Amino acid sequence: MINLVKKENLNLGILETDFDIFADIVNTFSSESIKKDCLLDIDDYIIPAYFKNKITIVIQTNGMLVGYATFEFKNSNNSSNVEINKLYVLDEFKNKNMEPLLVEAVIYVAGEVGSRNVVVTVDEHDQAILDAYKSLGFYEVGINEDGSLLSVSVISAVSARRLNDKFRDIEKDSVDYKSLKLVKKIATGRSGNIYLTQDGRILKMFTSTSFTYIKDREETLRYLKNIDIEEIVKPKHLVYYDGVFVGYIMEYLPEGEALWNKSSNYSFEQKIEKIKAIEDVMKKLHEKHIYICDLNPDNIFFNNEGKVRLIDCDAFVIKKNVVNNEVDKKYQDPIYKIVSEKTDLYAFAITSLQLLIEEKIDNNATFNDIEKIYNKNKNKLPVSFKSYYDNIFKTKERYYLSEAYEKYLENMYSAEDESASNNAKSGKISVIILSAIIVFVAILGYIVFKFSR
Repeated sequence: MINLVKKENLNLGILETDFDIFADIVNTFSSESIKKDCLLDIDDYIIPAYFKNKITIVIQTNGMLVGYATFEFKNSNNSSNVEINKLYVLDEFKNKNMEPLLVEAVIYVAGEVGSRNVVVTVDEHDQAILDAYKSLGFYEVGINEDGSLLSVSVISAVSARRLNDKFRDIEKDSVDYKSLKLVKKIATGRSGNIYLTQDGRILKMFTSTSFTYIKDREETLRYLKNIDIEEIVKPKHLVYYDGVFVGYIMEYLPEGEALWNKSSNYSFEQKIEKIKAIEDVMKKLHEKHIYICDLNPDNIFFNNEGKVRLIDCDAFVIKKNVVNNEVDKKYQDPIYKIVSEKTDLYAFAITSLQLLIEEKIDNNATFNDIEKIYNKNKNKLPVSFKSYYDNIFKTKERYYLSEAYEKYLENMYSAEDESASNNAKSGKISVIILSAIIVFVAILGYIVFKFSR
């Protein structure tokens, strides 16, 4: 969930892919058939059709659902309007100002994306909800078969209720985009462009028009800005244009090169050193419940001293239940769909494999395609590495390479110990049998000698 207001035990935010909250909302539906279909989708980590093309704003307290509002954008006469589809508050929280808070959040989002009006149809007999809307500046503009049609001007409502002050949380060290002068574009990426400014700073500007994507990146980068991990290129300042988040100033990248640039010149030992360095920083992030999500050779940088730096930190994930579908297909774990330590370990395995076999795999390669490439090149790898990749391709297990190597050694030594134990047992049995034969022969000889006299 993307936080809009988080105060004491109350949390109001925009729902994205948190399937637990989706399930809580679906369980409030009156139609059992719709409820069943939605829950089946949620079990498969699919956002139900009911929620697609809509934005859902949720209020929780201590993790419990309080209420929600769903709305969507409608274009009319070359202008954007927002239509509220449903406003729902649990009975025990009704008439406690939860309904106005949800509607205010809808108006705020409408203002951030430049919508002109917010409209809603309300049951004309529900006086309490009618009064709640009218207290926020809504007025009746018509009537239809579902009830009274109400509307409010977004600009006037945002200004009158000071919604920007209420929902925006801009840090003091943020940068105003208007104060920056761009000199040249340095790079173009999937999520945005990187520029050099006149005062020598590096600016990343997002190109996405998705309000939820931009708000999520703002929240993530604000968190990453303050973590103590030197191996990632962190944001230094968030950048705003008229109060709207648009990008960030990043730390300088030291002199060096991306992992893939000179990988063909590395010795096998150098490759192992680099793989271990990547694994170490990945462990640091996982300990803080930060997931790299888009781990690939282009985002892994080594400075001239050989120290690793991970770039493109705005792809990192700090939330639960985020579906891993924003990265190249070859790095998407075919088993685990939700971003986690496991999906990072799969991408790490594919990244390491490309480095070890010196072959850049096509971005759209499927799991089966990658397995074929591995089988073709596996003889280039030591036995311990084969064991690691066999686990990746043939099981659901996901390990750090160092852990897999330790497991390999444990299995190898336990097999040797078992073999030695079996040999020892076999030796003891042989001694016992030989001793028995000797005793038997001695007794037989004694009997023959006795009766021969």
